[in-house]
Amino acid sequence: MEIKEVINEKLIELDFEASSKEEVLNYMVEMFYKNGVITSPQEFAKDVFEREKLGTTGVGMEIAIPHGKSKAVLKESIAILKLKRPIEWESLDGKPVSMVIMLAVPEKDADTVHLKLLSRLAYFLMDDAFRDELMKAKDKKEILKLIEKKELEVA
Repeated sequence: MEIKEVINEKLIELDFEASSKEEVLNYMVEMFYKNGVITSPQEFAKDVFEREKLGTTGVGMEIAIPHGKSKAVLKESIAILKLKRPIEWESLDGKPVSMVIMLAVPEKDADTVHLKLLSRLAYFLMDDAFRDELMKAKDKKEILKLIEKKELEVA
Protein backbone atom coordinates (compact mmCIF):
# COMPACT_ATOMS: atom_id res chain seq x y z
CA MET A 1 0.00 0.00 0.00
CA GLU A 2 1.35 3.41 -0.98
CA ILE A 3 1.12 6.44 1.28
CA LYS A 4 -0.14 8.62 -1.58
CA GLU A 5 -3.25 6.38 -1.72
CA VAL A 6 -4.30 7.29 1.82
CA ILE A 7 -3.64 11.03 2.02
CA ASN A 8 -5.07 14.09 0.32
CA GLU A 9 -4.83 17.86 0.57
CA LYS A 10 -7.75 18.07 3.01
CA LEU A 11 -5.80 15.94 5.49
CA ILE A 12 -2.81 18.29 5.59
CA GLU A 13 -2.59 21.43 7.73
CA LEU A 14 0.32 23.85 7.94
CA ASP A 15 1.31 26.35 10.64
CA PHE A 16 -1.09 24.95 13.23
CA GLU A 17 -0.92 26.77 16.54
CA ALA A 18 -1.02 24.29 19.44
CA SER A 19 0.08 24.30 23.04
CA SER A 20 -0.20 20.59 23.88
CA LYS A 21 -0.06 17.08 22.51
CA GLU A 22 -3.70 16.55 23.53
CA GLU A 23 -4.80 19.59 21.53
CA VAL A 24 -2.97 18.27 18.45
CA LEU A 25 -4.41 14.77 18.77
CA ASN A 26 -7.97 16.04 19.19
CA TYR A 27 -7.61 18.41 16.23
CA MET A 28 -6.33 15.62 13.98
CA VAL A 29 -9.21 13.35 15.04
CA GLU A 30 -11.56 16.16 13.95
CA MET A 31 -9.71 16.43 10.62
CA PHE A 32 -10.45 12.76 9.99
CA TYR A 33 -14.09 13.17 11.04
CA LYS A 34 -14.70 16.23 8.83
CA ASN A 35 -13.25 14.35 5.86
CA GLY A 36 -15.37 11.23 6.27
CA VAL A 37 -12.54 8.96 7.42
CA ILE A 38 -14.10 8.08 10.79
CA THR A 39 -17.67 7.65 12.04
CA SER A 40 -17.13 8.70 15.65
CA PRO A 41 -14.55 11.23 16.82
CA GLN A 42 -15.12 10.15 20.42
CA GLU A 43 -14.43 6.47 19.73
CA PHE A 44 -11.41 7.15 17.52
CA ALA A 45 -9.97 9.66 20.01
CA LYS A 46 -10.34 7.06 22.77
CA ASP A 47 -8.38 4.55 20.69
CA VAL A 48 -5.67 7.09 19.82
CA PHE A 49 -5.23 8.13 23.46
CA GLU A 50 -5.16 4.47 24.56
CA ARG A 51 -2.32 3.89 22.09
CA GLU A 52 -0.46 6.92 23.47
CA LYS A 53 -0.57 5.36 26.95
CA LEU A 54 1.31 2.30 25.66
CA GLY A 55 4.39 4.35 24.77
CA THR A 56 5.51 7.48 23.06
CA THR A 57 4.76 8.05 19.40
CA GLY A 58 7.38 10.80 19.28
CA VAL A 59 9.87 8.98 17.05
CA GLY A 60 12.52 11.71 17.19
CA MET A 61 13.82 14.17 14.62
CA GLU A 62 10.92 16.51 15.58
CA ILE A 63 8.32 14.02 14.30
CA ALA A 64 5.50 12.14 16.03
CA ILE A 65 3.47 9.35 14.45
CA PRO A 66 0.39 8.78 16.59
CA HIS A 67 -1.97 6.12 15.30
CA GLY A 68 -5.27 4.53 16.05
CA LYS A 69 -6.71 1.17 15.09
CA SER A 70 -10.43 1.53 15.56
CA LYS A 71 -13.89 0.30 14.62
CA ALA A 72 -14.69 3.98 13.98
CA VAL A 73 -12.33 4.13 10.98
CA LEU A 74 -14.06 3.71 7.60
CA LYS A 75 -10.91 3.76 5.45
CA GLU A 76 -7.21 3.85 6.17
CA SER A 77 -5.87 7.40 6.02
CA ILE A 78 -2.96 9.59 6.99
CA ALA A 79 -3.15 13.20 8.17
CA ILE A 80 -0.19 15.57 8.46
CA LEU A 81 -0.05 18.56 10.76
CA LYS A 82 2.91 20.97 10.67
CA LEU A 83 3.08 23.03 13.83
CA LYS A 84 3.80 26.73 13.98
CA ARG A 85 5.97 26.11 17.06
CA PRO A 86 7.37 22.82 18.39
CA ILE A 87 5.58 21.23 21.37
CA GLU A 88 6.62 18.70 24.01
CA TRP A 89 5.80 15.08 23.14
CA GLU A 90 8.03 12.81 25.27
CA SER A 91 9.96 11.96 22.10
CA LEU A 92 12.58 9.23 21.99
CA ASP A 93 15.31 11.82 21.43
CA GLY A 94 13.89 14.22 24.04
CA LYS A 95 13.27 16.95 21.44
CA PRO A 96 9.94 18.72 20.90
CA VAL A 97 7.80 17.87 17.87
CA SER A 98 7.20 20.11 14.84
CA MET A 99 5.36 17.67 12.59
CA VAL A 100 2.69 15.12 13.45
CA ILE A 101 1.70 12.35 11.05
CA MET A 102 -1.39 10.48 12.26
CA LEU A 103 -2.55 7.12 10.91
CA ALA A 104 -6.15 5.95 11.06
CA VAL A 105 -6.65 2.26 10.36
CA PRO A 106 -9.84 0.16 10.48
CA GLU A 107 -9.65 -2.36 13.31
CA LYS A 108 -10.37 -5.24 10.90
CA ASP A 109 -7.23 -4.35 8.86
CA ALA A 110 -5.11 -3.49 11.87
CA ASP A 111 -2.43 -6.14 11.58
CA THR A 112 -1.67 -5.88 7.88
CA VAL A 113 -2.46 -2.33 6.73
CA HIS A 114 -1.28 -0.68 9.93
CA LEU A 115 2.14 -2.32 9.82
CA LYS A 116 2.60 -1.73 6.09
CA LEU A 117 1.79 1.98 6.36
CA LEU A 118 3.87 2.45 9.50
CA SER A 119 6.91 0.68 8.06
CA ARG A 120 6.68 2.53 4.73
CA LEU A 121 6.36 5.85 6.53
CA ALA A 122 9.32 5.04 8.80
CA TYR A 123 11.37 4.07 5.74
CA PHE A 124 10.57 7.41 4.07
CA LEU A 125 11.42 9.39 7.20
CA MET A 126 14.80 7.68 7.60
CA ASP A 127 15.86 9.48 4.41
CA ASP A 128 17.40 12.72 5.71
CA ALA A 129 16.83 14.62 2.46
CA PHE A 130 13.15 13.60 2.25
CA ARG A 131 12.57 14.46 5.92
CA ASP A 132 14.26 17.86 5.56
CA GLU A 133 12.22 18.72 2.46
CA LEU A 134 9.03 17.62 4.20
CA MET A 135 9.80 19.83 7.22
CA LYS A 136 10.55 22.83 4.96
CA ALA A 137 7.52 22.39 2.67
CA LYS A 138 5.49 25.60 2.44
CA ASP A 139 2.21 24.27 1.07
CA LYS A 140 0.03 21.16 0.88
CA LYS A 141 0.71 20.47 -2.78
CA GLU A 142 4.45 20.48 -2.12
CA ILE A 143 4.00 17.85 0.61
CA LEU A 144 1.92 15.66 -1.72
CA LYS A 145 4.52 16.03 -4.50
CA LEU A 146 7.32 15.01 -2.12
CA ILE A 147 5.39 11.89 -1.10
CA GLU A 148 4.61 11.03 -4.72
CA LYS A 149 8.25 11.48 -5.72
CA LYS A 150 9.40 9.26 -2.85
CA GLU A 151 6.84 6.59 -3.82
CA LEU A 152 8.33 6.49 -7.33
CA GLU A 153 11.86 6.10 -5.93
CA VAL A 154 10.94 3.04 -3.88
CA ALA A 155 8.53 1.44 -6.37
